[in-house]
Amino acid sequence: MNKKLNILFLSTWYPNRVIPTFGNFVQKHAESVALKANVVALFVCSDINNKQKYEIVETDINNVHTINVYYKKVTHNIPILSFFQKANRYFKAHFIGIKIATARLGKIDLVHHNILYRAGVIAYYLKKFKGIPYIITENWTGYLPSKNTQVSWFQKMASKKIAKNASYITPVSKDLQEAMILQGFDTKYEIIYNVTDTKLFYPLSSKITDKIKIIHISTLDDPHKNISGMLRVTEKLSKLRNDFEIWFIGDGDTAPHIKTAQGLNIYNTFAFFDGTKTTAEVAEIMRNANCFLLFSNYENLPCVMVEALASGIPIVSSTAGGIPEHITDNLGILVKPLDEPALLDALMKAINNIKEGKYKSEELSNYAIDNFSYQKVGEKFIDLYERILETK
Repeated sequence: MNKKLNILFLSTWYPNRVIPTFGNFVQKHAESVALKANVVALFVCSDINNKQKYEIVETDINNVHTINVYYKKVTHNIPILSFFQKANRYFKAHFIGIKIATARLGKIDLVHHNILYRAGVIAYYLKKFKGIPYIITENWTGYLPSKNTQVSWFQKMASKKIAKNASYITPVSKDLQEAMILQGFDTKYEIIYNVTDTKLFYPLSSKITDKIKIIHISTLDDPHKNISGMLRVTEKLSKLRNDFEIWFIGDGDTAPHIKTAQGLNIYNTFAFFDGTKTTAEVAEIMRNANCFLLFSNYENLPCVMVEALASGIPIVSSTAGGIPEHITDNLGILVKPLDEPALLDALMKAINNIKEGKYKSEELSNYAIDNFSYQKVGEKFIDLYERILETK
């Protein structure tokens, strides 16, 4: 195909004024596609501060024309009436946005939907009544057996119907694909990874540091990221050596973790904490770090891991989710989730490897460029779109 395709991005998660970082990995996929296609991204959500029933906010961000439709939050006290009122506003807000998107694009060639349920209902509608094919990119860890998420029968039924009518599902890891197949999602699959800005995340040519700086960046949610486990290991590591510091950075509640660190006598000596950072600030932190640490109980393909690789720093991580699909001995060290003795050994080895210069920042960065750059990921999506439209 020679002409630029017109792609509508729909999503159950997408950055917005209520939750600015919500689904920012979806936004990055849209931006990667926008390198070679016309892209409009539509996201709908309620806003408790809305004075009017519907409010439309349009912005242009990195070649993606974004339409946010905010609707007034439903506050009905009767559950059944509240359900139908919420559904009515949710769907009407989408139809308002689709009308604007269609006027902007002229014609929608394909819908790229993200996070299967619940906005996938809109993608299904557009295929059934407008003849527009759709794919689904999935990031939700809720499908993983280790998460054991309980969903309603209606969500299960609707999700399987939406998945079956998709041209493809593009999970971001093989691990997630296998989990979705086990859940009974019957369609074609093609793995396409999360994307990172390899122009923003890049390695420093050299670093001068007295101590090895290890960083962890996440929501700091303990059942997911196992912050407490990392702190216990930090305390044990501090008894063996004093040439390191570990920074826990994120937009979650640091108070319980600080309390744990204080109880272990490592607060602000070996374990340090910091709050929410902008993407540019995260890139600067990673460039100046020596190692990235993850010890998740469950995971998918965490964007921070990809960003760390692009920044040329090795990874010490649990084998949760799609992480083992990428981390080889040249890129880092893996341990099983919850295995604190193994994590202690891994950190000891990683610090020694870093001091001996065994990790090559250019090799780590090149791996990220070849697999997760905007250019590479965008090309994979465009190729998939074209294959779908050729057989339409």
